[in-house]
Amino acid sequence: MPANREWIKERLGALGLPPQREQEILRELSEHVEDLAAASEAHGMGRGEALHATLDSVPDWTELREAILSAEAEEANMNYRTKTLWLPVLGALTLSNVLLAGFQIFGPASRFRWPGGGTSLEPYLVFFVPWLVTQPGVGAIAAYWSRRAGGTMLHQSVAALAPAIALLGLFVLILPFSVLLDKQVEHNFRLHGFLILTLVWVVLPSVPLLLGAAPFLRRAHAQISR
Repeated sequence: MPANREWIKERLGALGLPPQREQEILRELSEHVEDLAAASEAHGMGRGEALHATLDSVPDWTELREAILSAEAEEANMNYRTKTLWLPVLGALTLSNVLLAGFQIFGPASRFRWPGGGTSLEPYLVFFVPWLVTQPGVGAIAAYWSRRAGGTMLHQSVAALAPAIALLGLFVLILPFSVLLDKQVEHNFRLHGFLILTLVWVVLPSVPLLLGAAPFLRRAHAQISR
């Protein structure tokens, strides 16, 4: 097998990848060559002849090299987005929702209301205002997490605003179905109600989220080449 690796390396050329990763790729290719050569040997071909025939069966080693490098670049880009965007986004969403649930569960009894429904806002504000006060911390943590991972300013901003963006998506996707399925919602639902919900749950939280993120919204010291 070591000889196979040298033959493969000679045909493939330098990949320009970290030594450990390059050795892993060569080992995988070598094992694949061994399997194909073993199949040829089972049909009566000599070992040396089977190995050379397998290596010669690759039509274009340059094309294979480019395909490997392309796959490596795509995987690196996916890992980069996961570390700099999706994980901070998930962290911000989790923290923000846990805080909201905590204020609702451990605060005075409250229930969700549609704007314009005519009921008092006091129970609603009991959990909403304290939750709103905590959002600068959520935005700061998300932006700092993304920047530490090498994220761009766009990644940092999106991660910080993730709770507000998620609520906007919730309203856009779910509320129309609620109107169709729930007659009570349909009775109270008006366009101005939807706009007020968006203002209160999306625009208003965006302000403290961005304020908390602002000190950390800067170019990362070292960003992964994509």
